[in-house]
Amino acid sequence: MSPSASLHDATVVLDDRPVLRRVTFEVLPGLTLIRGPNGAGKTTLLRALAGLVPLARGRREVDGAPLFLGHRPMLLRGLSPRANLTFLAAFRGRPAHGVAEALRRWGLEGVADRPMDRLSAGQRKRAALARLETEPEQVVLLDEPFADLDADGAARLREAVRAARLRGQDIVLVTHLTDELDGDASRRFVIEAGQVRPA
Repeated sequence: MSPSASLHDATVVLDDRPVLRRVTFEVLPGLTLIRGPNGAGKTTLLRALAGLVPLARGRREVDGAPLFLGHRPMLLRGLSPRANLTFLAAFRGRPAHGVAEALRRWGLEGVADRPMDRLSAGQRKRAALARLETEPEQVVLLDEPFADLDADGAARLREAVRAARLRGQDIVLVTHLTDELDGDASRRFVIEAGQVRPA
């Protein structure tokens, strides 16, 4: 089976410091979990797969445009959740008719038209994660998606990740949590000092 995204012998240097060191990594079907200490290179690995940081050496290959959901919501703060998700779906050439239902499932129907900067951190995170349903790309890259979520939000995230797996999407999820989704993972890795190894 061929990977939907991969890095080959990839090195990323940020602020004159190598963050990833000659990493080879393949995104395969199912859920892949990545753990590691702060500063180990977890976010940089996802950003390299998404094409958001340049490679100092090596190469990146990817089918299509991955959906990268970072630690921060990455939505326009002056727009509402509905406006943000409608714009982003249209940007990818996808229909926006599922936006209202996605926001409802994430518990945001009452604030769907309120500007993002008037929402709580948890509500902003839910709005960002609703993109899992409105932008179902083949490759999904999730950076600490459980951060800022309450118990209900975490349960909804687990459901959304499982639904994405069933749709055949390839998911890479970075987390500090010790057991969330372990039973659903096809593969688990640890990243330390810019190098990736199986857990």
